[in-house]
Amino acid sequence: MGLTKQAASKAIYLAIKDYSIWQELKQRVDGCEEITVTNPKSKEVLTKYGYHYRDLEGYVVKLEKYDRKDEKSGSRYFGFKMHMVEGADTFILDMPYHSMILRRFLRIAPNVDWARPLSLTVFRGKKKGQGSEETGIWFRQDGATVKSFYTRDQPNGMPAAKQDQHTQEWDFKAQHSWLVDQLINCTAPEILAIAKDASRDDHSEAEEPESTQDHRDGAGTNTAEEWGITDDDVPF
Repeated sequence: MGLTKQAASKAIYLAIKDYSIWQELKQRVDGCEEITVTNPKSKEVLTKYGYHYRDLEGYVVKLEKYDRKDEKSGSRYFGFKMHMVEGADTFILDMPYHSMILRRFLRIAPNVDWARPLSLTVFRGKKKGQGSEETGIWFRQDGATVKSFYTRDQPNGMPAAKQDQHTQEWDFKAQHSWLVDQLINCTAPEILAIAKDASRDDHSEAEEPESTQDHRDGAGTNTAEEWGITDDDVPF
């Protein structure tokens, strides 16, 4: 009897960069975007290839925790990868531990119906003081904004941030760590259980592109005003 080898499913790796969703390619292909980036440590200027997107939608089927160390630089990388499927496509979105995407996701996660598709829009947010603009993250289901479950008025068990009585600076480390524990112990198992019941288990095999902390020279134009997003939709 003849046998046909099953081809491995290829996943698309994504990250939040330049106020957009970024898919990096290992090499240049026709029609891709070309950007210039600077390594923050070595200051080396490099050319990267890929695509910028504003939206991502699909069923969340898995949250994968990662904790790795770069042997060359000694840098530690810690965070989560959110696996999403839409039809035959599998997307894996990087959510580093200190990133805006993870901070927003931690607060809305308990209000997400994991049996339904989740939509994510990334845009240029408000400018704070003399610094750069925030990266806006907007989660929706069935066209409606997914509201934060953990808020200042309704913390739902979330510990309050601490303020230094001398410097007046706020420390969110303990609060962030508590939210990450909730994600690991409550949200991640719930996602896997629902995905298994719906037969949407993720069996994709893909080679992940090299992690980079580079920053693009210049800025995009993807703004909240362009999308008609208000503060009620996305609390910064």
